[in-house]
Amino acid sequence: MPAIITGTATAPVGNLQHLGLQAFMPHPALAAWVQCYWVMRLTTLPAAGYQQTLYPDGGSSLNFYFQPGQPPQCHFNGSQTLTTLQLTEALDAVGIRFYPGGAFQLLGQDAPLLQGGAVNAADFGISTLQPLQQQLAATEHTAARLQYIEQWLLQQVQQRNAKSSHIQQVLPVLLLRQTTPSVSELSAGVNLSRRQFERKFLQQVGLTPGQLKLLQRVRYARQLINLNPQQALTDIALCSGFYDQAHFIHQFQRITGQTPGQYRRRKQSQFRMS
Repeated sequence: MPAIITGTATAPVGNLQHLGLQAFMPHPALAAWVQCYWVMRLTTLPAAGYQQTLYPDGGSSLNFYFQPGQPPQCHFNGSQTLTTLQLTEALDAVGIRFYPGGAFQLLGQDAPLLQGGAVNAADFGISTLQPLQQQLAATEHTAARLQYIEQWLLQQVQQRNAKSSHIQQVLPVLLLRQTTPSVSELSAGVNLSRRQFERKFLQQVGLTPGQLKLLQRVRYARQLINLNPQQALTDIALCSGFYDQAHFIHQFQRITGQTPGQYRRRKQSQFRMS
């Protein structure tokens, strides 16, 4: 069974650990594309249900939702806009969280076509997906479910002859918070023309390099606030790669729907309550 990931700083699907979400590391052969697996079994909810804001970060998810006596529904979500998760009933789910570009490599789907919200994965035409769903329907054990999913992903790697693409080679450089490489520099680093690089990047990630870098910077700023709500916002802006406070506030609000100060006050309130 994959090793469990602890801590809230790397939460793959919002900060849902308090609802029982667990995250697990993928097989090393999948680590270039898969951030983690997540599992959540929620049997009881408050009378009013539960609502969680999900913030875009460039990643995507393939999620399996279980109901007794039938194959799990399988939906892909590659949305890169602010969304709200509304839970009103018991939930038994397992998900694969992909890094930016990871789903393109393993599922063969162009990223821009998958950003309108949840998509039924049956529409992808992956012949091995239905047998996987049948395997998953035959067990309620988390370890067995993760094993089936991981075997399926490793099979996808072989069938698609998945390799570390040019785009994935530059992602670590692009996502360094304190650097801002130009598109020309990135494309030259992998021996592609600027036009080829931009086309491939959009196809695989669904965003421009600048858009992805911004999402990741705001994600890191949120993580810093989550870990220490008392930290000065000017320090958080600098640590996240923003050198202009007004720009930080504007972009943070555009992506999260709230200013850094509003986000911090909400976290401080939650911290006091806990």
